[in-house]
Amino acid sequence: MSMSDRHTYVENMKQELDELYDQLNDLEAKLTHMAQDGRERHAADLQRLHRHARAALAKWQELQASGEEGWHQKASDMDRMRDVLIHAFHDLKARL
Repeated sequence: MSMSDRHTYVENMKQELDELYDQLNDLEAKLTHMAQDGRERHAADLQRLHRHARAALAKWQELQASGEEGWHQKASDMDRMRDVLIHAFHDLKARL
């Protein structure tokens, strides 16, 4: 892949992460309107989701800072991080 492919991948991944962050913020807003017991029940799940989101953003920053060499492995790692975040998000959303 060329430098242009790398740049496109990085930009597309940032857009995906931004959309996931927006959805996370929407989900968190819904949780604030739940009864106290509902918020408490999902607090640990929400914290785990935030940890996944922070880890995905950190991995994206590594990818963005990487050079042409070695970015393919970082992209593969980034894909896995994004998938974990998406899975955790959908898992929590399904239980609400």
